[in-house]
Amino acid sequence: MARPTLQVYATLWSLRGYPSAADEWPWPRKFSAIAAAGFSGIMSPPRPELEARGALGYWAIGSMGVTDDPGPFFAQATALGARQTTIQLCDVDTPLADAVATARRILAVAKAAGLPVAIETHRDTFTETPERMWALCDAYRALTGERLPVCFDHSHFAVVRHLAAPYWPHLNERPKILNDCAQFHLRPFTGHHCQIPATFDGARRTPEYEAWGEYVRALFTCLRRDGTAREIFVVPELGHAAPAYGLSCFPDVWIDAGVVGSDLRAWWEQS
Repeated sequence: MARPTLQVYATLWSLRGYPSAADEWPWPRKFSAIAAAGFSGIMSPPRPELEARGALGYWAIGSMGVTDDPGPFFAQATALGARQTTIQLCDVDTPLADAVATARRILAVAKAAGLPVAIETHRDTFTETPERMWALCDAYRALTGERLPVCFDHSHFAVVRHLAAPYWPHLNERPKILNDCAQFHLRPFTGHHCQIPATFDGARRTPEYEAWGEYVRALFTCLRRDGTAREIFVVPELGHAAPAYGLSCFPDVWIDAGVVGSDLRAWWEQS
């Protein structure tokens, strides 16, 4: 069997209000910068400006609760030529039965649209803790006989449990679920901060980032050896503003995103 391939996308979050709110880059410059940094596509909620992205791929992301209609989101994603879709599911206090029913409705609409979809592990949603995520996966499988497709953002799990490096032994606790995944949000983290600087100055890597890199290399080795997806989509999801994951003491977040993207491609080839 051929080894899986890696697609590294940028998030428009890294360029929100960039380089400043008063002097934000226009859309053509953002698209050119993403392509020039070596990214193969863009992750963003659906928006009409993305029609002008050129050859860059598109990965749609959105949030849905119990009363939301998934139809408009998947119609917009289809119209924009999305290759992948990700959903942040329900509120943190949603009952399990309601979350499972919502996930089933979302997956049914995605299937009808012909779009791959995954439920993201994310703060302030039903899946913000490992225990809630595994409960959702187990309940979904019990009802459908199928595994719930998951998009892992391990930064939230690491912070919830205040993990210390090495992170991988703690984060691969359900390998059969992870091995089927095709989507990963790879934001550099520690056990106390879900976003950390990759560099001091746009070049020199921070020691915390180097420890996070060990986790990524272990993840990539696992996916290349045991993963069932033939194409893996990852995004170095470094936020610039709104919400302000990036702190005032961080180096340039967009430059850091490019550094992480380059490292991810190199680590994949080395794994």
